[in-house]
Amino acid sequence: MLKKQPNDQLATQFFQRDYQDRGMLKWGGFYLSDHTSALRKMHAAEQQEAAQPRQSVAMISERLALAWRTHRHVYVQLNVLDANQAVAVLDGTVAGVADDQIMVQLPAGNYHQLALTAIRCVTVAAH
Repeated sequence: MLKKQPNDQLATQFFQRDYQDRGMLKWGGFYLSDHTSALRKMHAAEQQEAAQPRQSVAMISERLALAWRTHRHVYVQLNVLDANQAVAVLDGTVAGVADDQIMVQLPAGNYHQLALTAIRCVTVAAH
């Protein structure tokens, strides 16, 4: 049987023994989509990588051809900046080559076509 206790004492006991504060988790539902996209951009900006030295078109072509023949993964830095003013990057596999155009298949399965002159640097995965 419960004894009736004064409200202040009952509340104090509840918060000391039973209530588990979830900290910042309880506020997660109040973030607007604008806030979450701003946080995502902020975290992406913190993880920016340095631009690699610009490679010659001959070296870029050689590395892309190697990756295409051996079906290896490539990491491509482009000559353009993304929305965060960082060097734009692509990673995937070389799906095709036509003249000065390269077709890269991204991990999601879609394709991205780009000109050799738009590429700053190519790194071929070890295996």
